[in-house]
Amino acid sequence: MSENLFAYTATNSGYSEGTAGAINGDRAAAATALSAVKNKMTGLNGDPAFFNFFDRNSSRLVLRQYNYTSTSEPNQIIDPQAATWSSAVTPVIWPGVANLHGVATSGKWLFGTGYDLSKIAVVNMDTNFTQTREYAFPADFPNFANPYADGVFHGEALTVGTDGFLYALFYVNKGSGYATYYDSIVAKFRILANGNLTYISYVTAGKNSFTLDLYDNKLYVCSLGGMQNAGSGNADTNLCIVDLANFTQGGVTKVTLANPTQKGDFRDISILDANNVYIFAGHYDSGFAKLVGSVYHTTITDITAPANWTEVVAVNDPGYLWGIHADGSRLWFVKGTPIAVYDGTPTTAVTASRTFSITEMSDYTGGNLNSACFIAPSIPATRGLNLSVASKSLASHIRLAKEARELAEKAKK
Repeated sequence: MSENLFAYTATNSGYSEGTAGAINGDRAAAATALSAVKNKMTGLNGDPAFFNFFDRNSSRLVLRQYNYTSTSEPNQIIDPQAATWSSAVTPVIWPGVANLHGVATSGKWLFGTGYDLSKIAVVNMDTNFTQTREYAFPADFPNFANPYADGVFHGEALTVGTDGFLYALFYVNKGSGYATYYDSIVAKFRILANGNLTYISYVTAGKNSFTLDLYDNKLYVCSLGGMQNAGSGNADTNLCIVDLANFTQGGVTKVTLANPTQKGDFRDISILDANNVYIFAGHYDSGFAKLVGSVYHTTITDITAPANWTEVVAVNDPGYLWGIHADGSRLWFVKGTPIAVYDGTPTTAVTASRTFSITEMSDYTGGNLNSACFIAPSIPATRGLNLSVASKSLASHIRLAKEARELAEKAKK
């Protein structure tokens, strides 16, 4: 059955306006049978982004349009399989979230976090998706022993584990700008029946972290290791594996690369099953014109042994938005501005089976891909022990894209 598999937003070259579209097709179809449906939504601003979540068994999207202020913007709730994409409820503001970066749900409760305010908003999906309360992190949790007296916290991602606890990723820098980072915080909260949160504990991951992928009761956190560099990766880049059954610092496994400055930073991970894990690492060239790196295939067993990984896609391409997702039928690669699709579960070097250009996905010649969101099916077969119940959004990758664009402009001066 044909479905919308992938939601995206595109902007014009000046990031002053945007549109939204979908890649459509059968979930098991070959990549060549997929098609892009552009302009499903028009008249968007210059920084729109999608997030996938579950309202009980129904897969839904939330569209946010960031306005570059600390004032929260209206969010639209969308049925991704509807013929026309319009908000299923009256667009609603969540005062605790500006620049939405992550959502997660448990029962009727939706939790959202944003980069700007470092808060977690609690939203009741049964009352028109209205916010019922908000928590500032770390200020509203006095039991959190803040290790960074001068740290600035930013909400990056949320997930609800198979254990029923809410996990939140906050990356921490010193003051403004991209120069100095502290180790990121993964915090654990108990969800009460009324949606309120009780802080439990935390562990640290690497510097400048931005992913929170759940598989088999473990969280996988990619960390750049610091500011994005021109011409090399960061020596401190790592992939932290957080064991939720042993949520202590001793339960965190740190994966590092043998030659991080050459191989690049950990930029994304996608886990399909125990035998198919994809990891993307890379860094920008000397002028931030291209990203140089590789997508690797490995297994859960070998995830801690980078020497055993196999390069499946070599990267030396322009663009700023990067991310990967394996759905069982294909490997998706948001490759700067185009989206490359590889059939099956590639384990050796491959070329793209289908590539969607920006003009196939929008009317913006010279435009940009601003966000990408993989749409999970309703009542998903993946709902169980291993996988997260909603497909990943690349919201935190948008933040990295914005930073890289700014660094590229500085490099020209």
